[in-house]
Amino acid sequence: MTSTASRSAAFPWLNGRPTHLPCEAADVMPSVLLPGDPDRVSKAASVLDQVTEIGRRREFQMARGTWNSTPITVCSTGIGGPSTEIAVVELANLGMKRGIRVGGMGAIDPSMPLGSFLIVDTALRNTGTARIYDPSNEPISASQVVVEALEAAAKALKLPFRRGAIFTTDSYYWGQERLTRPLANLQELPTAGLMQRLTQAGAIGMDMECEALFAVGRAMSVQVGAVLAVHGNRATDQWLEDYEETQRNLIRLAATAVAILDAN
Repeated sequence: MTSTASRSAAFPWLNGRPTHLPCEAADVMPSVLLPGDPDRVSKAASVLDQVTEIGRRREFQMARGTWNSTPITVCSTGIGGPSTEIAVVELANLGMKRGIRVGGMGAIDPSMPLGSFLIVDTALRNTGTARIYDPSNEPISASQVVVEALEAAAKALKLPFRRGAIFTTDSYYWGQERLTRPLANLQELPTAGLMQRLTQAGAIGMDMECEALFAVGRAMSVQVGAVLAVHGNRATDQWLEDYEETQRNLIRLAATAVAILDAN
């Protein structure tokens, strides 16, 4: 009789391969860049050297390459905390020691121009997935060494940036004080006044993944950080239509930070 391997429902991996990510341990370098959008993995691959496409399963697209001879894996997380949790947990079990989100955000500070970058040092508390891993109400900090490396990289590349706090939300529309119909009135939203309250709380912008990355990553003993490109500014109601070069600079910035960290 031929025996077949069986998964544990509590940890449903099979033969060392994760349940969701299309990879094995050899594909995961100690440093991983984490865009949300699977299509941005290909953009990242166009910036890196010696790129190998790993594969795609659901929202998880993966590739690996090098930057200044430093090995880097790129893995998309999809949108929001639940899929980000899956990616971070599985990557950590496969050897990730450092995870850096490379994504977009909506700025709520009118002084943040389109195409500039926020190096996130703190995530305010709001989302369900993060609260499972860190039930406190205290803001979650990024790893200081990652923040400092991102700042050094931005300065070296002469890219416009600020350092500050992000508000992560599970909702793209009402949860970010957006309209769900084109002719609706912002003042009639259940979340009307959210951006003003967030500004008073010290947030620079809004995203959908940072809080989960910081909470889950820290629980998995992974260094965490994030650099976000300003794709829209809610305070000025501007939207970045052509962000190709911004995305390339985003990858350059994060990859340079990884090289700085690996050199120390």
